[in-house]
Amino acid sequence: MARDGRRKSPVDVRIIVEGAADAETISKVIQRMALGGEYNIKVTSIIHTTHAHIARRTAEGADLVLIATDADKPGRKLAKKFQEELRGVVGRVERVKMPIGHDVEHVDLEIVEKELRSALVRAGLKSLRDVKELREEIKELQEEIEEKEELIEELKEKESELEELRERLKEIEKEKALLEEERDRLLDEVERLRDRLEELEEELESDRLRIMDIESVCEEAELSPEDAEPEVLEELGEELEIPIVVGSTRIAAPSREDAVRVLKIYKLARKVVDGEGEKENETTTEDPEV
Repeated sequence: MARDGRRKSPVDVRIIVEGAADAETISKVIQRMALGGEYNIKVTSIIHTTHAHIARRTAEGADLVLIATDADKPGRKLAKKFQEELRGVVGRVERVKMPIGHDVEHVDLEIVEKELRSALVRAGLKSLRDVKELREEIKELQEEIEEKEELIEELKEKESELEELRERLKEIEKEKALLEEERDRLLDEVERLRDRLEELEEELESDRLRIMDIESVCEEAELSPEDAEPEVLEELGEELEIPIVVGSTRIAAPSREDAVRVLKIYKLARKVVDGEGEKENETTTEDPEV
């Protein structure tokens, strides 16, 4: 029965026989069997022919074709010819062996019915085997689908990870752009400072000042570079009429001797301020160098 409660369409069965007498015999057997109620089968035509092309044309599209030929060698040969002609044209092809030397009035209908039922059972068994094979194929397909679904899930996870990496890459690219801007700014600042340094060096050269390392000059004046106060030294240079410029690592003066002289006077002045070397101050009012 169909799922909606209605009976399924009957199986379209067509029978091919050798002659008109065989067609009459088969027709009698079918009337006795009640195939519609028992098998849900409807015999739509009984064809008697020995020509393969006629069999093909009349049987095309059937669900099942029964080839009823004599059980002797010519019958087997004719059945084989029909089977080859109908291969791929109809759903199923089965042979029914007709009794040898029969006639319509004396043929044993029980034998023919038995052969006909055997052919129908064989066709049904083949269908069951096909269904079993189909189920196995479906099972294999389901397993394959499950494997594919697992792969799809893995791919989705990889895609999610890839998307996170893409977002992180965008952030890194933004950070990189900011760092490049900062680098360019610092390079511009370095270039500006270099230009300024060149300008200062030119100014110092124009004033005929000599640029020297402050550590070496302080060492000669026996003064620690940390004790050198730029503003005080420059004011002292003005009082002595010795132009001097003091930086963190450089000192500029007309000569090394002038720079050392200013540093020594500065050193002496600090000692006086600290209450040391008052005699030295009395004997070196003009020039500390001896």
